[in-house]
Amino acid sequence: AEQKEAAENQLAALHQRHGAAVQEMKTLIADRSLAESQLELECVEQQLQETVERWRILSVTAHVLETVREVYETHRQPQTLQDASRYFNQLTDGQYVRIWTPLTDTALRVDTSSGESLALDVLSCGTREAVFLSLRMALVADFSRRGVLLPLVLDDVLVNFDLHRAAAAARVLLDFAQQGHQLVLFTCHEHIARLFESLDIEIRCLSPLDRTIPLAESEFKKIGHE
Repeated sequence: AEQKEAAENQLAALHQRHGAAVQEMKTLIADRSLAESQLELECVEQQLQETVERWRILSVTAHVLETVREVYETHRQPQTLQDASRYFNQLTDGQYVRIWTPLTDTALRVDTSSGESLALDVLSCGTREAVFLSLRMALVADFSRRGVLLPLVLDDVLVNFDLHRAAAAARVLLDFAQQGHQLVLFTCHEHIARLFESLDIEIRCLSPLDRTIPLAESEFKKIGHE
C-alpha cells in the first residue's frame, strides 16, 4: 500500500511537470521574438556588409584623389611659380628648391632641399624677401613672354641678405638683366654697391653712400670670381 501511494504521488508529480512542459511549449510556439531577433540580426549584418563595401570604395577614391592632388601640386603649378622656384633656388644657393601653392589653399609654401615644406611666416626676413624678389622676377618674365616689357625697379632688396646670399642674388639679377630685362636697383649701402661693382656692373652715385659697413677689397674680388 505504501509503495502504491508513493507511485501515485510520483505519477501525479510527473503529470504536473508534463502539463507545465506542454504549456511552455505552447508559449514558445506562440512567441515570435526569436524569429524577429534573427531577422533583425540578418538586417544588421547586411547593413554592415554594405557599409564595409562603401568604405572600401571611398578609401580607394580618397587614395586616387590624394595622388591626383600630389601630382598637380608637384607638376602642374603655374608657370610663374615654376619660374619663381628656379630663381629662388638660385638666390638661396640650392637651400630652397620650390615655391608652390596647395590645391586647396591660396597661401604660398616653400620646399627645402631636404624635402621639408614651410609656410612663409616661419621663414627669416631675408628668405622671405628672396621669395618676393623671385616672384617679382617671375612676373616680369611672364609679361615679357606675352610681349609686355616691364622694367624691374628694386629698392634695397638685398639689405637683409648675408654677404654670401647677397652675392648669389647679385649674380641672379645680372643674369636676369642679360636676358633683356631692364633692371634698376637702388641702395644706400656701400657694400651692396661694391658687390655689384665687383661684377663689372655700372654704378652711379646719386648721393654719398652709407659707409658704416666696410668690407675688405679681397672679399669683393673673391665674390666677383665666384
